[in-house]
Order: sequence, then structure tokens, then C-alpha cells
Amino acid sequence: MGATNNIWTAMEANHAKQSHNGNSTFDDHSILHSNLSVDTALPFPLMVPRVIALCKDLFRKWAKLNDSCFSVDTVSGGITNLLLKVSVKEENGEYVSVTVRLYGPNTECHQSGT
Repeated sequence: MGATNNIWTAMEANHAKQSHNGNSTFDDHSILHSNLSVDTALPFPLMVPRVIALCKDLFRKWAKLNDSCFSVDTVSGGITNLLLKVSVKEENGEYVSVTVRLYGPNTECHQSGT
């Protein structure tokens, strides 16, 4: 199989590509964010398309990939947070994996915007 990267490696690669193109939208100390949200109360099969849309929004090079190129698996779940592994078969045939943490209701991160 191809390369497997954690989200930090994927973010660094995305940042390097954007910097090379002169289109950097964040600095080295920023974490990617999206205005999209995923309701962690949804059943997992209904959550998967939303997680894929979130990844496509965060990583622009994946935006045009067919959803069938994505695989979403539960890594672990806490009482309120959900940790997912999203594997993507990129256009070059390589596999890349990122970890997505979804904050549940009543968590410090979730409440910070309210």
C-alpha cells in the first residue's frame, strides 16, 4: 500500500504546496478549520458522507475526488468525542490517511464558539 500520514504530515504537505504556489492561507502554527460541521449523534453510516465533505473542504486537492476514493473508520470513541481514520486514494494512486477528531456536545472546544 502507499504512504500513510497523520494529519500533521498531511497539513505540512498541503502548506508546502500552497506556499510554493504563493497561495498560503495559513501559517506554520495554524490548524486547518472548516465551517462545515458533523453531528456526532448521527448514526455512523449517515455521518460518513459529512466527514468526507469535511475532508474535501479542508484538503482542496481532494475536493474533486469521487467519494468512493474515501474510507472512514472509527479509531476510538470517548464519551463525547469521536476519533476517525479517513483513508484516501489520491489521483496518483497513493493512499493517505488522516485522523479526524470530532468534538461532541458540551466539550470545551465545542462551546468555545458560543
